[in-house]
Amino acid sequence: LKNLAEPPLVSVIMANYNGADHLAMALRSVLAQSVGHIEILLLDDASSDDSIKVARGVADTDPRVRIFETSRNAGPGAARNRGFEMATGRWIAIVDSDDIIHPCRLERMTTAGDALETDAVADDLTYFHDASIRPAGTLMGTNRPEKPAGLSATCFVSADPNAPQLGYLKPLIRRTALSGLRYREDIKIGEDHDLYVRFLLNGGRMHLLPQSYYLYRRHNSSLSYRMHPDDVAAIISAQDDLLSDYPDLSDGMLDHMALRRAALQRPLAFETLVQEIRGRHFGRAMGQLVHRPSLLPQLVKVGKSRLARAFVRPRNASAVIARDPSEWTLQDWSVMLEKTM
Repeated sequence: LKNLAEPPLVSVIMANYNGADHLAMALRSVLAQSVGHIEILLLDDASSDDSIKVARGVADTDPRVRIFETSRNAGPGAARNRGFEMATGRWIAIVDSDDIIHPCRLERMTTAGDALETDAVADDLTYFHDASIRPAGTLMGTNRPEKPAGLSATCFVSADPNAPQLGYLKPLIRRTALSGLRYREDIKIGEDHDLYVRFLLNGGRMHLLPQSYYLYRRHNSSLSYRMHPDDVAAIISAQDDLLSDYPDLSDGMLDHMALRRAALQRPLAFETLVQEIRGRHFGRAMGQLVHRPSLLPQLVKVGKSRLARAFVRPRNASAVIARDPSEWTLQDWSVMLEKTM
């Protein structure tokens, strides 16, 4: 038996905001791990649902769950940073409060991390949906390595639209290797990506395993979620800060970052257009379309996709739907965006 006075093998940090529907399952999947000497730090970010009640119900059955509440919602980065400060494990694992992990995940990944003598070890993600327990593909897809592979900062900033978005990975990181590194708290989307890139640029080593032990839930709210232009602008700003903080980046890394920045400008322009149409600022929206006519086909494509799965059609939508989206006016788009985007 392990001496419980020893530091736990893994500190699992679980940030939560209004995740009551899936929180119990997420916590129990961690508690069911084949390695028992772990701690779970549940950081609730001022939830307004029954999250705390659910968490306490689980914590009452297992002292390894510790609950910490905040009175003001500050975002996942701030919650996880608080967890970093309190974690005592050899390894730190981030698990989202609506996801599930394989019962052997922590054991197999820490074993692999020690064998590879690496600072962080990640596995593939398997997607699944609320309505089905069947997997819906993985993050890496056909890009999954056949054996453990090292990851560099350049891998994370690739602008290739067909490349996996490695910022979604959930690696285990040696606590000592963090060396005071923390999440940026001023960005709400892409905070993981920024942390991993800085970790690698600081000299950290990360390996990706071929296996997938992490189940990443896709539910209705995540499927319908759209980034606000401010979110995209914050991601671009975070990358610009990397250039200032790390002035000796290689030419290859700089090229990749420039391409990624240009790629991010496109969704920024599109999301700004959507906001203008939803706000019925048609003059500004038309100005954007004149400046960037390439946004119109994207608007039509997204509109068709959203309409196909819309559950409630807004008033006056029937007449709009009867026409081809390529013929819609900006006022028509305003009607459709009211409920479908």
